[in-house]
Amino acid sequence: MRRRKSVLLAAILLAGVAAGAVYAESPPEGIAVKVTPAVIPMGTFYSGAKVHVEGTVPPGSDVVIAVRGPDTIEVFNKVGRAGPIWVNVGKVSISGIPSVLLIFSSKRVCDCLCRAEVDRHVLDAAAIKGQIKIKPQASATDLVADEFLKLKYRQGSYQLENVGVRVAEAKEEGQGYSLDFDWPRNAAPGMYRVSVSACRDGNVVHSQEIPLEVAEIGFPAAIAGMARERPATYGIISVVAAVLAGFGIDFITTKIFKKKIASSH
Repeated sequence: MRRRKSVLLAAILLAGVAAGAVYAESPPEGIAVKVTPAVIPMGTFYSGAKVHVEGTVPPGSDVVIAVRGPDTIEVFNKVGRAGPIWVNVGKVSISGIPSVLLIFSSKRVCDCLCRAEVDRHVLDAAAIKGQIKIKPQASATDLVADEFLKLKYRQGSYQLENVGVRVAEAKEEGQGYSLDFDWPRNAAPGMYRVSVSACRDGNVVHSQEIPLEVAEIGFPAAIAGMARERPATYGIISVVAAVLAGFGIDFITTKIFKKKIASSH
């Protein structure tokens, strides 16, 4: 019985060594991702940030990197013509899409992936329009979606078709990639997702996702915390600050006006 246990243990150890040898000889599969910084601080003098993404993919892969914010619901005024003037005639609610969407790739997305994969991973304008939800439904849904996307482009919240991913020479242990981009200044605090996809023959063969946090710090964080936890105090301080700002502007304007009158005489 003891001999049988010894033989079984030896067989298990040999199997483990064999598996390790096969793994060491084979190129590693999967994706490594590193995002710098891991947290983007939004302080008093915040004006955006630089983000660096790097890692490795299996050799011979095209690379697509997508940065997504949480899904959002945005409400806009609907404008209609009443005689010779334009007036608000209702509200339009737009949902089903992320607040931020940045797409980067080693070559054009349509050259990395087939149409079905682009739609499945929502990687271009047509895919976005395919899942956008507009209420109330109207005959001009396509026009509303187009105008919404134009707004997002102008804000910098949506950036599509950026061929900015640098790919190094393929090696047996993997293929390096890197990306540098400017973080949108108007992106709200919260948790974002950075996903890296390795593509071959028009399909995503491997993907990896890592979180990226945008956090308020310092004075902006204190103000935001007060607005959430002590709304009455925040309201009083806001009113006082507005009154003081009004008096300050009035004082400065009066001084400048008096100096102009004195110099004219």
